[in-house]
Amino acid sequence: MSEPRADVLVSVTITRLEERMLLQALRAAGLTARAVKPRHTTAFLNDGALAPRLVILRNLSHRELRGMSDRFEHAGVPTLNTPHAVRLCLSKDLQAFAFARAGVPHPETRIAFSADQVREQVEALGGDAVIKPVSGSWGRGVVRVTTPAELAAWSGGWEAVDPGERSFPVIVQEHVPKPGFNERVIVVGDRPVVAYRQVSQDLRTNTHLGGGIEPIPLSHRSAELCSRVVALFGPGFYGIDLVESAETGRLYVLEVNTNPEFAKSVPVHGVDIPALLARFVRSAIEEERAGRLTERKDMAA
Repeated sequence: MSEPRADVLVSVTITRLEERMLLQALRAAGLTARAVKPRHTTAFLNDGALAPRLVILRNLSHRELRGMSDRFEHAGVPTLNTPHAVRLCLSKDLQAFAFARAGVPHPETRIAFSADQVREQVEALGGDAVIKPVSGSWGRGVVRVTTPAELAAWSGGWEAVDPGERSFPVIVQEHVPKPGFNERVIVVGDRPVVAYRQVSQDLRTNTHLGGGIEPIPLSHRSAELCSRVVALFGPGFYGIDLVESAETGRLYVLEVNTNPEFAKSVPVHGVDIPALLARFVRSAIEEERAGRLTERKDMAA
């Protein structure tokens, strides 16, 4: 027997602390909410009458997240984030194209479909570049090369595990010298709600990999960059990573994350991200209900 229709379903691979915090906040906001794995979505994907008002996408696997986003989109089920935003967030190459067209400051980024093209693009960027998978999280597969020997080692290792070059494309990105941290800004809806530094001397500053957290005030230029990102991606729930060049002081959007973690950062900066997200979701559902009611009245008039 299927469960009753919920206001909100949280689509998950596993239910982590983040999702438990979010479910608690949604229920405190007066919404019925529960977590669902892909196999639990059969009932409402096959019968739209059972569909929730909204699905919050929190799947860890990028392949799973992309697939569930597409299914909900074509089944007519609203999601947070939207399918457009998910597609951009899951593809670093698409983000780079979008930023370039919109004039959003972003490290110079090239796409490569083979090891030979990677070598060409690294050379075009002056021999010091960062190679990244187009889709990935937690810094997996991110490598900086600064010498021909390092590039040759990367190429040899990649060709050994991927002789058919099926893992391409990758992006080759200008290396921005950091002052020891990235800046992470959490956006809820269209509003930045908190900013903090992810501190590490490593190339990767992810808190999952041990990066430290230092709360900071949200600067005007960071807020302005975030507003430009929201204009491209649409309102939603994002972790926007910014990086300032230690040499020039220029601030760049490094990447936008569709599934930001917050369990480790909330106790440090003190901003109740789950509660803010729950309020945004409740507001969106109330607006959708009001719109449907107005539409019915107009049809009856």
